[in-house]
Amino acid sequence: MNIDIKASHHNFTLMLKATLTDTGICAIFGRSGSGKTTLVNLIAGLKTPDSGLIGSPQQCFYDSENKINTPVHQREIGYVFQQARLFPHLSIKANLQYGYHPKQDPQATFWQQIIKLLDIDDLLDRYPSSLSGGEKQRVAIGRALLRKPKLLIMDEPLSSLDQPRKRELLPYLEKLNKVLKLPILYVTHSLDEVLYLADEILLIEAGKMVMHADVETVWNHPTMHAWHSTDNPCALLHATVIKQHAKYPLTALDLGNDHTLWVKKIEPEKGTQVRLRIYAKDVSVTLLKTPKNVTSIRNIFCATLQNIDIKGDSASIKLSLGDNTIWADITLWALDELNLQVNQSVYAQIKGVSVNNKDWATS
Repeated sequence: MNIDIKASHHNFTLMLKATLTDTGICAIFGRSGSGKTTLVNLIAGLKTPDSGLIGSPQQCFYDSENKINTPVHQREIGYVFQQARLFPHLSIKANLQYGYHPKQDPQATFWQQIIKLLDIDDLLDRYPSSLSGGEKQRVAIGRALLRKPKLLIMDEPLSSLDQPRKRELLPYLEKLNKVLKLPILYVTHSLDEVLYLADEILLIEAGKMVMHADVETVWNHPTMHAWHSTDNPCALLHATVIKQHAKYPLTALDLGNDHTLWVKKIEPEKGTQVRLRIYAKDVSVTLLKTPKNVTSIRNIFCATLQNIDIKGDSASIKLSLGDNTIWADITLWALDELNLQVNQSVYAQIKGVSVNNKDWATS
């Protein structure tokens, strides 16, 4: 989808030009008030730009020059809001049927696919007041999908849920794109959700695009450091599952360049592509490779020091590990005593035991 628009509202102006994915999940990411919801509302037709273009080669939604502004109901876009917005007086089945056209699904094949995909068959005879927050959101997603949209917009669909309900819903969101092959614009300010779901990130600030690229590129860019925890920065790596340890609950991941990273056991089968988050606090730097029989660290790799960023009383060290990037936080004392220099070859030690279930996702 091509977007080149200007939209003003009170003291806020959004000016953005980008081409968004038409196959995967694009995370619209940024601080509160940056213009994320404004952008997707313009795409959905809930708001109208001052000028510009929104559309694809197949369908133009808005074109100020040619005076095109396709009505909301003709844009074939599904929209899932922060709140489920279910009709309280209707059963779940009736809520799902709102906007669903049985004549377009005579064998109820699509209906059954969505019910099964979201695991809501047992909810059909119940009413919204009896559902948990996660169940309500699954029903809201189902209602949007049953209209057979060509694009799905999700505006922070997990923001009103507690952590257990978020973890419950994430696997369902992951399946939407993979099973239905439906492009999704996903508004969020949660890095956990980006890690788990997104294929690309559109980073916006004060109504303007800051970056737009694949998740790993944006995540590891210095521009994103402001969104990482100030006392716990991290890098995103890509890897392939190669084997499970024969004796211990550990999984071996291929990072490329003959680097094998051992982490706590994860479930994907051999050959699965994954991405994982490595925190700087779990990486140390040494000039000599320590034999594994005298250290508890299992992951020791030769790396190249790319950058040194001194922050107050510590230094953030950027290291290249083949075509992956990792960070290490060290003291200024260690920086001086090791006499570390840019382009120097060092050894990076990674605590694989610190990689938890929330730190990886299939890619």
